[in-house]
Amino acid sequence: MYLPPSGTMSKPEFVHLHNHSEYSLMDGVIRLSDKDGKPSQALKDLAASGAKGFAITDHGNMYGAVEFYSNAKAVGLKAIIGCEMYISKGTRFDRGHSQKENCHLTVLAKNYEGYQNLMELSSIAFQEGYYYDPRIDKELLAKHSKGLIVLSGCLKSELNQAILAGDLSQAEKLVTQFRDSLEPDSYYLEIMDHGLDKQRQVTQALLELNKRTGIPLVATNDCHYWKPDDFEAHDARVCIATGRKLQETERLKFETHEFYIKSPEQMHKLFAFAPQSLESTLKIAEMCNLKIPMDQTLLPEFKVPAGYDQDTYLAHLCVEGLKERFPVGIKPEYKERLDYELGVIKRMGFSSYFLIVWDFIKHARSIGVPVGPGRGSGAGAIVAYALRITNADPLEHRLLFERFLNPDRKSMPDLDIDFADTGRDRVIQYVREKYGKECVAQIITFGSLGAKLVVRDVGRVMDMPLMQVDEIAKKIPTGPNVYLHQAMQTPELAELAKDPQVKRLLELSLKLEGLKRHTGVHAAGTLITKEPVVKYTPLAKGAKSDVVTTQYDGDVCPKLGLLKVDFLGLRTLSIIDDAVKFIKRGGNAGFDIDALPFDDAKTYEMLRTAKSLAVFQLDSQGIRDLLFRIKPTVFDDIVSLIALFRPGPMQSGMLDMFVDRKHGREQVAYDVDLLEPILKDTYGCMVFQEQVMEISKKLAGFTPGEADGLRKAMGKKIAEDLQKMRDKFVKGCAANKIKDKIANKIYDQMEKFGGYGFNKSHSVAYGIVAYQTAYLKANHPIEFMTAVLTSEIGHSSIGAEDKENKLVTYLEEARRMGMKVLPPDVNRSETRFDIQNGEIRFGLLAIKNVGTGAADSIVAAAREKPFTSIDDFCARVDLHSINKKCVESLIKAGAMDGLRPGEPAAAARARLLSAVDRAVGAQQKVKADLDKGQGLLFGASPDPAPTTSAAEAALKPLSEHDTLAYEREVLGFYFSGHPCSR
Repeated sequence: MYLPPSGTMSKPEFVHLHNHSEYSLMDGVIRLSDKDGKPSQALKDLAASGAKGFAITDHGNMYGAVEFYSNAKAVGLKAIIGCEMYISKGTRFDRGHSQKENCHLTVLAKNYEGYQNLMELSSIAFQEGYYYDPRIDKELLAKHSKGLIVLSGCLKSELNQAILAGDLSQAEKLVTQFRDSLEPDSYYLEIMDHGLDKQRQVTQALLELNKRTGIPLVATNDCHYWKPDDFEAHDARVCIATGRKLQETERLKFETHEFYIKSPEQMHKLFAFAPQSLESTLKIAEMCNLKIPMDQTLLPEFKVPAGYDQDTYLAHLCVEGLKERFPVGIKPEYKERLDYELGVIKRMGFSSYFLIVWDFIKHARSIGVPVGPGRGSGAGAIVAYALRITNADPLEHRLLFERFLNPDRKSMPDLDIDFADTGRDRVIQYVREKYGKECVAQIITFGSLGAKLVVRDVGRVMDMPLMQVDEIAKKIPTGPNVYLHQAMQTPELAELAKDPQVKRLLELSLKLEGLKRHTGVHAAGTLITKEPVVKYTPLAKGAKSDVVTTQYDGDVCPKLGLLKVDFLGLRTLSIIDDAVKFIKRGGNAGFDIDALPFDDAKTYEMLRTAKSLAVFQLDSQGIRDLLFRIKPTVFDDIVSLIALFRPGPMQSGMLDMFVDRKHGREQVAYDVDLLEPILKDTYGCMVFQEQVMEISKKLAGFTPGEADGLRKAMGKKIAEDLQKMRDKFVKGCAANKIKDKIANKIYDQMEKFGGYGFNKSHSVAYGIVAYQTAYLKANHPIEFMTAVLTSEIGHSSIGAEDKENKLVTYLEEARRMGMKVLPPDVNRSETRFDIQNGEIRFGLLAIKNVGTGAADSIVAAAREKPFTSIDDFCARVDLHSINKKCVESLIKAGAMDGLRPGEPAAAARARLLSAVDRAVGAQQKVKADLDKGQGLLFGASPDPAPTTSAAEAALKPLSEHDTLAYEREVLGFYFSGHPCSR
């Protein structure tokens, strides 16, 4: 029994070792972080109570381990990392039994070796043992047992199931088996008391097993929520996860309300009969001393040529790259900037990072995968420009390296890379081959219960009328950083909350808002590691997916020093690539998209008249309205426009100020001359974060690192930091003979507009893509629009009434621009949209029910010789790829009209549709016979002669209504007319 030192009286002590955070996605409600990512109130309270530690043991996963570790450390609470694992009674490869046969076991990491074994176990459970749940088995546990403590588990453990079945000999066999397979003193008999009769029955048996085997007892509370009054919110959470309603009786439901974080006094009262079980919690907490390294850089090894190290090879590549960029000689300011950046990169140990990124981008270009000019703050680095990672000159556009990499604060660089969406996967495959598939994994994401979603979910489980819940949800604003407690202050919601049922809905929703709801796969985030990924993060894999992801998300992985790369697929790059290919095919073989003049008159004329539909970033109605107001005349206007089209600049008045100053309706004045070169391109408006940084450097002498710190403080609007920096700013301005009054005025403007400032590096890089697409539309319209139409194949849903069909929108735009769009034709169409004799030909893949295999088969056969009839068509295409529904869709789209020359479309389509069953059936029989070896006599050709039965010939043509309806069904619009125009 644990005894306090002699002569002292102390409070009872107890450590909770079995707890479920929100990462137990079905039934955990204990938060690890608040809405700002800081330690949750639950963790703060535990630390304030003097708790000697706290464990998280989420169901089958370690998703929250590092978040918990970091937050617990921040509040001075010892973090014990564990997992309530699912364990198979047999082997992890067993299948065919019910989910109830998957047993539970509580596993804790004593040290870093145990933590790594826990990650290994969790990863294998997902990758090899997944059957309803991620499972391990006893053999696997024994193999990876070093550094682990195992508690026997809850009522769902194999041990407790044996006890409840009355098989005490099996129970004793199990406990000795577990004890002997683990390290000494690492197995405990876990006792609980939530007021359940079964638990009391199990506890009596475990007390007896303790006497007979000497295996120690440990008390836990299997906590699923924080406070006693959270039980109802927890029950709603379970219903949301299982798709049930609160009023249902036959559902998963916790039988009592005792699954909260109880005080040491409460636990001592519950387990007074077994004081050793309480002492064990303290003993285990003392044994668990895990330290997860968080301050290291774990970049993969990049092999460099002999005679170089990482730093010197990077410097060599950069110098050579700038020589290519500037054949007549590198200007001194470029050399100076390069030396500065390389010095910072070398000091921070990031040279290999840039080499890794340079290498896979170089590979992408070598295999013809288009790469974007940049994205995010990385475009501010001359190193990235020299290596052709980015394609925006940082000095020409006055971009700052410190916006990308703060020299005063070491954090992993983050270069987001855009690849053409059609080639992105080939680049990731190259990375897997180069670094090893075990060292590359996609990154997990977690969906959360946002304000609107949680209200709808809770309303559903409360079985409230859908219309009533919808009315409540619509009162909540849309957008990021929208929280329910704020929305509830509005008069509309306050009025609705007078209804007791609505009040209960909102109270439950408040308790669940923000909790993790489900997992997903990050659209672009990929982890590349030095050693196998599982040494740094456990892995996960869904039951219905072969995609292996990390269990830690994209915020956690870089904190561990790991390399996260976002391989982003950008459709616009595919559009540009396709358009350029059309231009070259049309006779302009030397066309270079990266060598466009940035002062093209036709491009700016098109933008000034807001005819920018399909132009990257300038496509929406809202931004076209803004284009019409700004009337851009130079590239910097496009860059500013991308930054200004956001709620912050619009609501702050910055946008109106920019427009008025651009057109001379408001005078541009500078409080001090030093501001003019910084703000001149934006007509004296503070549009970009980099401008705020430059002002603080030039006027107040801030270091580059301090300037970046000011930028961050203004973006987050941290009052305390802003006041400290104001004092520093005013003092620094005084050294430049700027009066305090003027300095404060400038700082006020920085606070007002700087908080809405946009990343100029990103705006410039995306401005380049916007200009390129605008140039193509203005100067090579048919090539551009054909590429745009192709890009919409598979992305525009046909027949959806609730969303815009962009394919239709762009077809109408092409026609408005004077282009003729030819219908699909099995003898003339390519798989995608094509240019034929100066006109756009509809692509076969844009027809509903026509897949890639079908389209490829049709195009290949038509190139050999034209189809002459539906029978000829069915005889020569691959009927494994082309089924009856596909053929019917081709007919409805008008793609087979040419097979009945001289007939009106309505008549041809009626007869072709009536012939589908016969033609497809006949050819399927012929091909089946051929497959069986029953060849045609004397090797005669299987191609049939065109035939038309008397019944087909007598058919009435389709009505105009049906003809158009069929077109809309398979194309998404009326191709040959419109019902309302007749």
